[in-house]
Amino acid sequence: MDNGIGFQSVWTVVKKYWWVIAITIIIGGGFGFLTAKTSVSYESVAKVYVDKGFVEDKNGNGLNDGDNDRFWQSINAVARTNKFKQQMLDKVDSFNGEQLTIDSNNGTNVIAVKYASDDVTNNVKVVNQATKLIKKDFLKLNTKNTKMTVIDKATKKTSQTINFSNKKTNVVMGVIYGLIVGFIVSALHFILTRKK
Repeated sequence: MDNGIGFQSVWTVVKKYWWVIAITIIIGGGFGFLTAKTSVSYESVAKVYVDKGFVEDKNGNGLNDGDNDRFWQSINAVARTNKFKQQMLDKVDSFNGEQLTIDSNNGTNVIAVKYASDDVTNNVKVVNQATKLIKKDFLKLNTKNTKMTVIDKATKKTSQTINFSNKKTNVVMGVIYGLIVGFIVSALHFILTRKK
């Protein structure tokens, strides 16, 4: 292996040029740290309680048999319709249906309406408006058979802050790239000076 780099040559490169590799690792880690981003978003939640049994909607869609999971899945389906989206946009500044989630609370009659974005004020409006639309305009859940009561309204105070940072990932990737670049530069220098 006179003309190539074998295991012995790799070790020689690392021993001879360790300082170059260390510098590129530091530069790579530093670059990763400087380019990392931290984003803050908020999640607002309203909780509603559905009482007195469940009824089918006018199209016969799954609001029957006291099946709580089927019930909240039906509400989720309603919340994905274009009509719902349009009615939401008439009342709130911005609305993305993908950011709205409606969960049942472990199969109980409590349903959580959640919305996450970077604007907490709009979040609160979205959640409370969505709850109102579901209750009055879509499922008409104030009948003699079914009643929907908001037990926790969304507020700024109860909204949760969600922090996301890719700092660790960026630093680790920067260190790896720095190691690779440092070794390649060192190996090339080693090969070129050895051939002379």
